[in-house]
Amino acid sequence: MALSGNTNYNNVLNSFSTTTGLTEEYLFEFRNQNYPNPNDPQPADTSNFIIRLATADIPHGSISDMKYHGFITNVPSIRESIDLEKSTASVSNVTISCANGTLSNHSKTLAEEIYSSSGSRNYINHQVIIYSRINTKTNQIFDGRLKEVKLKNSDTVDLVIAVQDPIENISIPEYQSKSGNYYPILYGEATPATSTVSIADFVTDARVFPVQVDTLNNDVFNCLFHQAETSDARLHYPIKDTFNSTGYPMFVPLDDVSSNSTYDDYEGATNDTDRNVMRTDLDLERSYKIRPQTVSNPGNVAGSGNGTGLTITNVGNAYDSVGTFTNATFTFQSDASESLNANYFITDLPKEVHEITELKFSFTHQVSAFQERDGDLAITIRVLPYWNEVSSSEQVQYTNVQANTTTEFNLLSTSLFPSSLKTMPDQIQVFISFSNNPLDPGGGTADDFNTATLLMKDMFLEVTAKITQPSASDATAEKLSKNSAVTSVKKLYTGADGFDKSFSSGTVSLIHDMHRDLLHRFAGVTDTPDGYSDLNSARANWFCYYYTSKQEELKKLLEKCQEEGGFIFRFRPSNATPQYIHIPNTPNVVHTIGKNDITDLNISLTPFESLVTKRIVKFDTNPITDKPIQEITCTDTTNNPRSTYNISSKENIKTHELKILRNKAGDANMGGNKNNGFANYYNAIEGNPKLIIDTEIINPGSSGGSSYFYLMEVGDICAFDHTDMIVEPFGQSFNGKKFILTSLTRKPGSLKVSLREI
Repeated sequence: MALSGNTNYNNVLNSFSTTTGLTEEYLFEFRNQNYPNPNDPQPADTSNFIIRLATADIPHGSISDMKYHGFITNVPSIRESIDLEKSTASVSNVTISCANGTLSNHSKTLAEEIYSSSGSRNYINHQVIIYSRINTKTNQIFDGRLKEVKLKNSDTVDLVIAVQDPIENISIPEYQSKSGNYYPILYGEATPATSTVSIADFVTDARVFPVQVDTLNNDVFNCLFHQAETSDARLHYPIKDTFNSTGYPMFVPLDDVSSNSTYDDYEGATNDTDRNVMRTDLDLERSYKIRPQTVSNPGNVAGSGNGTGLTITNVGNAYDSVGTFTNATFTFQSDASESLNANYFITDLPKEVHEITELKFSFTHQVSAFQERDGDLAITIRVLPYWNEVSSSEQVQYTNVQANTTTEFNLLSTSLFPSSLKTMPDQIQVFISFSNNPLDPGGGTADDFNTATLLMKDMFLEVTAKITQPSASDATAEKLSKNSAVTSVKKLYTGADGFDKSFSSGTVSLIHDMHRDLLHRFAGVTDTPDGYSDLNSARANWFCYYYTSKQEELKKLLEKCQEEGGFIFRFRPSNATPQYIHIPNTPNVVHTIGKNDITDLNISLTPFESLVTKRIVKFDTNPITDKPIQEITCTDTTNNPRSTYNISSKENIKTHELKILRNKAGDANMGGNKNNGFANYYNAIEGNPKLIIDTEIINPGSSGGSSYFYLMEVGDICAFDHTDMIVEPFGQSFNGKKFILTSLTRKPGSLKVSLREI
């Protein structure tokens, strides 16, 4: 997006010719605190509110006190750049050296006025506007703040102007509890589980945020929350070392179903929505269902008779997440006197850290197609839990067709299971046996076969756990709040979503919206950034997940969003408006450059050492360990640079550990759509050698359409007229190549740029 110039200024740019040339001056307006707000009535004479300096004396047409004083003795320069690899932007300070002359509108020297002892006119950290003036026509090119003033030998004043940057020196989070803990920052979407002690349910899909335990006041856990919540705030507790199919840890909601909303009265506050807490009972009671995590499956068993023996199909359906809708099928056929057995060995059971108060093992089964043609057939399903390598068992047995039936065994019952230690067993064996006792073994024909089909499905455990007091009399037992099992809990977890958008409605779920919300919420940047709409389309499914309860610099967090989200943010030096920059899949050319538009052309290639041809991306943070769960290795098999440039197996590899981006790590072949993921985007920048063009623009006029060369800014997309160029880069044509403007330096009468191929 190029700068916009007013009509008169643009007409002057267009009238440029090499014969007439142009003369450019820079004009500086240093505004004090009395300068009228843009929304207030504007006086014709603003001389009392301004110091006007320039690279040459510039009179005002009608008001003599509003002249620009030609005190500037150096050549001012404005430098701006973007770093595509780091997704950052920078603008250098503008420094001017000035003669310490007397200002006609203030009757004081520059040094006296710039830092007036009276305090009636203050200029430090107030607005400075820089204009370009060409052939009497002006256009604003910089909006900054006066940051430094130096007086040299009483006759020279140095003034340093910096671009406006409202995000400097801000640390977040902002609010603290009396214990000194910070109320957290949470971004992204969560998914609470719904299980309760009264109605236990499966918890595989829970996705949560960690929240800090602040105190145990009033005999409850008080956890600091990011915002007020009216639903889904319910706290969760992890099932130790237990994970779902994606590797995400499993969490169980705590049984405070009557309290699913946050509180704003913590520590004596009254309706303080910036200081929210969620509470739960100290016993952390919870209940859940869980299917076996690690199972050794049975296989087919050959019999000694003339039948097919025991054939097993879809063995995993006995315990998979489809539950009651699919079955493992055990088909028996034999005419021999024999027992054919199949065994499930269930290991890696949940490692509950608190007392298990209920523990049930359930399975559903059905016997169909049962036929006793010769003698007796019995089907036995026996459950054998093991504690310290000792087992006891309970069973069901059928000698006929059996309708769909659910069996539930209480594993804590020592009357049913004498070996029970009233803890989680080390393993559970599900023993399935078909016992055949024919009257005339070995009949040899199908008419003599005993047959049956057993369907098994939906094996699972139901667990209830909580913190209990050691057995003692009421007189000697400690309060639960002093129990080490309670005091050792430093964080719990919530299924509530992160921040709602401060700039719009709905939950902040996308990484670029997290960036915008940080700007709006903590830095007061309320304007919609230029380029937001295009970025919003390109990052439509780039989800964020981030939490912190520790202070950090806002600027560093914003830059981390930019790096992982593949976009650049800056405040445009020309007018201080916020702006997003990213490289679209099909960039639109803003400036087309011919040989007569430039001088001093230098062409180079990005160094080999800067190429990244293989990326290992770790992402999706585990809220318990703060470490990534998933990992993908990405290479460019479309362009195959590792082969083309003779790159060895250990060279040009980069590992990334993403802290914010939850998905869109990139494709295994990252040579496709550049905006399809993190690795893809940076591969388009660093994956292959790129042309670097350094040149000076000598034609300030039209660069195509309504754009002008002297209104270039970083992020602009450029192309070269391949039919009108002095040289072809390394024997290649410029035809079809596009470039992004990565840096420029403006001086009066001069514009130097650097362009990078995209």
